[in-house]
Amino acid sequence: MSKLKSKVILYAMHRFAASNNQGVMNKLLFVVFIVFAMLFACDKDDNSVRDFAFNFKTDNEGWRSFFSDYPEGSEAAFELGFTHTTLPAPLDTNTPALKISGNNHSDDLLSFIYRKIEGLEPGKTYAVTFDVQMASNAPTNSIGIGGSPDLAFGVGGIPFEPSNTTDGDGWLRPNFKSDLQSRLSNDTLQMVGTIGVGEDASDYVLINRNNNGAPVMLTSNNKGELWLMMGTDSGFEGATTLYYTSIRIKLD
Repeated sequence: MSKLKSKVILYAMHRFAASNNQGVMNKLLFVVFIVFAMLFACDKDDNSVRDFAFNFKTDNEGWRSFFSDYPEGSEAAFELGFTHTTLPAPLDTNTPALKISGNNHSDDLLSFIYRKIEGLEPGKTYAVTFDVQMASNAPTNSIGIGGSPDLAFGVGGIPFEPSNTTDGDGWLRPNFKSDLQSRLSNDTLQMVGTIGVGEDASDYVLINRNNNGAPVMLTSNNKGELWLMMGTDSGFEGATTLYYTSIRIKLD
């Protein structure tokens, strides 16, 4: 509880103790009760909102990469990469960013970044909003092998760490469901637009993708943990590279 709130309570209690009039004392007692109730409710509301901001000035700030839906052991062939770097030209090359890339030879490459969030209320369902700034050079309204390079972009999370299992054909499969390749949302991932920046695009352009006003509902595990994530699930058989420059997340 803040010092200001404590002072309000102490003042009300002082007035209560100083009064010699029973009627006034009863009224003050009622006021003290209301003040306590209001301050408790405010504290509860304030503590329930978690706000996170990441700008990657010095490092990854806890974010990691996750790739799936490709043959086990073919990371080099798929040119999978994740690093802390700066934006490419013609953008400001002094701006730090997280670079994630992959060359999709499988017609089905999932490429995400994710981060563990701790200290949440166990088993609570949060309304989660994402506000993401990134650089892309994907053209819109274009045709590519297997699909358009203008991939759906999704945000969401799960109450356990993303991981892969190997199926009977030796392919890595995620432990969660993504419908982004079909440009659909589900309980795990919400589509919030695409990575396209304009027709005939070739240079990198900064874009913003968010779900402000339409939060995704995510439930923490019994330890108060969530793994928040974002990215693409590609049907385009070619290279895709994104540079994340800032991420703002609110859990309410």
